[in-house]
Amino acid sequence: MNNPDITEVYLNMRKEERNKLLADSDKYLLLDFPISSNNLILVKDYRQKLRDYMDLSEVKNYNYASTTPIPDFPQFPF
Repeated sequence: MNNPDITEVYLNMRKEERNKLLADSDKYLLLDFPISSNNLILVKDYRQKLRDYMDLSEVKNYNYASTTPIPDFPQFPF
């Protein structure tokens, strides 16, 4: 059985990491940011995956969370 304190600390760390990645990708949503419509769709999909990440049962279960990677930023040319 998991120690609730350790699990909570771990989940908070993952959430902070996820929130930083969301904040780092905010600029791509600005109206004056030079990005193609196709790449914008990729960024929006990525951000949705980040938001959904904390709801994954594998992430909520401390034993499996470390093997569930946070989604990677999409690769596209600028």
